[in-house]
Amino acid sequence: MKVSNRLYSVSLLVHENEKIIDIGCDHGLLDIYLTLNKKCICSCCDVSPNIVFRAVSNISKYHLLDSINVFVGNGYNDLKLDYDSVMILAGMGTATILKILEKNKTNNIICQTNTDLYLLRKTICEMGYFISNENITFENNRYYITIRFTRGNSLYSYDELLLGPILLQKKDSLFHDYVVNLYNKNINGYNKSFEYGSDSFKELRKMIYCLKKYI
Repeated sequence: MKVSNRLYSVSLLVHENEKIIDIGCDHGLLDIYLTLNKKCICSCCDVSPNIVFRAVSNISKYHLLDSINVFVGNGYNDLKLDYDSVMILAGMGTATILKILEKNKTNNIICQTNTDLYLLRKTICEMGYFISNENITFENNRYYITIRFTRGNSLYSYDELLLGPILLQKKDSLFHDYVVNLYNKNINGYNKSFEYGSDSFKELRKMIYCLKKYI
């Protein structure tokens, strides 16, 4: 089966035969793909019974109901996860991801979002993780960053927390486009905060200075 660029980029950070718990699974397409192509053992959940019903319907089409465990679940509650499983949190904002991680953690966590990546990296690393892999993709006029966090110690610079230590090493053309886009989105806010003396001026100035180095 074929999945979107966004979901495919998540799959690239999953190893073969891993045990997966996909929280906020939507229609279950990622779990179907990982089961078929990477021989993963997948469990997936969503807070909406209607969405879970659609996921079950999709999984049934591929005759995988015996292979993929699907259930209605709220990531904000303790799901008593197996620490050896890989938790996937995709298609949600940083605030939602961090709220889920207050109750649920595993040794490896894969996150995909396009909001407040500095806060995401900084907070999860402070929980006792390092960034073992990451990638970037572009779909539907949006950039999505996918990050794999693994249990262990880390010490990153501001630049690495803002833009990603591995993405900074690669510095491919898509990363350059992403940095330019991020710079353009924030420069207007920076100019307005300077004009009106906003409390966010210093933080925006720091971000703009960082981004300019990589354009």
